[in-house]
Amino acid sequence: MKLIQTILLSSALLLLITGCIRPKEATHQSLTTQQLPILLDFKDLTTATNGTHSYQVSPDGEKLAWLKDSFDNNGNPYTALHFKNLKTGEKGKFNYWVSFFEWMPDSRNLIYVPHFDNMKSKIFFFDIEHPTQFVKPFYDKNNQINVVDFLFNDPENILVRHNGGDAKIFNLYRLNIKTKKETLLFKVDKELTIDGFIIDDRVKGGSIFAYIKDKRKIYKFGTDKLLFDAGKNGEVAHAMLNHSNNTLTILANNNSDKTQLIELDLATNAVNTLYSNKTVDVENYYFDSNHAPALAASYPDSQEVVTFNSNYKKLASTFYQKDKSGIVIFSTDSKNEKFTLSQYNEYGYNIYLYDTAKNKKELLSQSKSHHYTQFLATQKPIQFTSRDGLTLNGYITLPKGIKANNLPTVLLVHGGPHARDYWGFNTEAQLLANRGYAVIQVNFRGSTGYGYAFTSSGYGEFSKAMHNDLIDGVNWAVEQGITDPNNVAIMGASYGGYATLVGMTLTPDKFACGIDIFGISDLELMVNNFPEPWRRHEDIWVNYIGDFNDPDMKQQRAQQSPINFINNMNAPLLVIQGDSDAVVIPEHSRRFVEAAKKAGKDVQYWEMNNVGHHYGTPTQTRKLARKVDNFLSQCIGGRSAG
Repeated sequence: MKLIQTILLSSALLLLITGCIRPKEATHQSLTTQQLPILLDFKDLTTATNGTHSYQVSPDGEKLAWLKDSFDNNGNPYTALHFKNLKTGEKGKFNYWVSFFEWMPDSRNLIYVPHFDNMKSKIFFFDIEHPTQFVKPFYDKNNQINVVDFLFNDPENILVRHNGGDAKIFNLYRLNIKTKKETLLFKVDKELTIDGFIIDDRVKGGSIFAYIKDKRKIYKFGTDKLLFDAGKNGEVAHAMLNHSNNTLTILANNNSDKTQLIELDLATNAVNTLYSNKTVDVENYYFDSNHAPALAASYPDSQEVVTFNSNYKKLASTFYQKDKSGIVIFSTDSKNEKFTLSQYNEYGYNIYLYDTAKNKKELLSQSKSHHYTQFLATQKPIQFTSRDGLTLNGYITLPKGIKANNLPTVLLVHGGPHARDYWGFNTEAQLLANRGYAVIQVNFRGSTGYGYAFTSSGYGEFSKAMHNDLIDGVNWAVEQGITDPNNVAIMGASYGGYATLVGMTLTPDKFACGIDIFGISDLELMVNNFPEPWRRHEDIWVNYIGDFNDPDMKQQRAQQSPINFINNMNAPLLVIQGDSDAVVIPEHSRRFVEAAKKAGKDVQYWEMNNVGHHYGTPTQTRKLARKVDNFLSQCIGGRSAG
């Protein structure tokens, strides 16, 4: 162990020297007298040991495909698609930037989505027997395209939804991958009340069995007979026709607060609960080749897993361990015998190919962070009560090997806000903890995962109760003796960026500094530039910030917009924005920064070139991490890589 530690220390030192990095020591009084673990580089926490990920086994179980981080002749990064015959060992690759792919039913063709920014996507088909053949996209328009069903009984066709005719209307089509001809199966109404389709893919070419309307009701297609209603505040998250019996498998909060996995008998209309959790929603499930439920998961603190299928049970017993390791299944063959999956914990992940028939697992890739496990922080679940009596959950990540007493602290706010934080490996939290910071993540009201009542308690509460929950999380950490109240930074992206601006303008005395990454500064500006493809989800935003056309709500949004309270700022702020962001348009950051500078406020601004609503290329992401590193070091006294 001592030899390994020496090698790691030497490697880290070499990285700092060769990278011309000049580390800066911590200046906060709680860190200057304690020994932090080795200083980790951003790449140590964000890359795989072999640069590979997204492994998919083919339906026939004989081939494997994956993505690998690569560089072109000019040194520009891209992600290439690789494949391998598991029987012969023969390998091949396709040198094109691919962000997502799936095997087609014939186990020969791959459907893939190249890297496109913002809300545009195209689909390509790639024949592994002709890897050098140039492939043209199926759609040349600026569409958003979703694959609905791969039609395993009809390998020449797939079902897709796209918005070719109207930015917000996603019609259903059958697409022939040989002729490139598409057939309109369903034209969505302009009121956008159709939310999804349940496909019977036993029928050649696929047929619509039922459709989901108004988010909570399922109707039989053709007769419009009501099959299922989740109730007034219910929502159908997913539904699928089970081929092994005459049932629908539905993920919904069926007249209940929490989302459950249920089964609807189509002959008797009887509803049977397959899996539920008293404290949180059931968030996802996997199904076998007959579309029967096979495994489901919820996330109270760490992951909780239940199984309904013998092969999935074997997989879970091999890789899942409550509170110690979670699983994410990437793919399975048509027999549900071979799987690719990730086994993860708070220190990183391993990706495996697992053969249930042979009970054999093969390590395909792992996060580089596993080399540094002994230096990484532990992520712990926390629970506290808000000022108005609501039970709140979250996570705290504390620096390794030092006393958690009066530490500089970063409040790391998740995006969404229709989202939540989870237990598991978190690059940002680990990097911040490595610098000496306590990291607090709060699932504030309005977050998902804790039932309808909890999510809806955040409706109308932007900058108010939702923000109070974040402040209460900091207060909890102060009361525990963990956090130095005078050295707290707030940081986040998207909604987390908005929360940062709220913190800096509406509760300025709580934070020593803030980092806003493509955050909303003006709610009315967002309403007036609402992305058209989001119109079918507009109701979610209306719940949070009010009717877009209501004058009273407009006035309320003005009171919830940080740009109107810049004069309250009294601490340094770093703003980061992508110049091609179509979700939170650059004007949010540009106008805020311009007004803040005009008011004499301490604000730094970095606008990333050719970047949308994300962190950009690996090079840009590393630069972003370096800026955050140095800014926080100057502000609240942790160390930095320089």
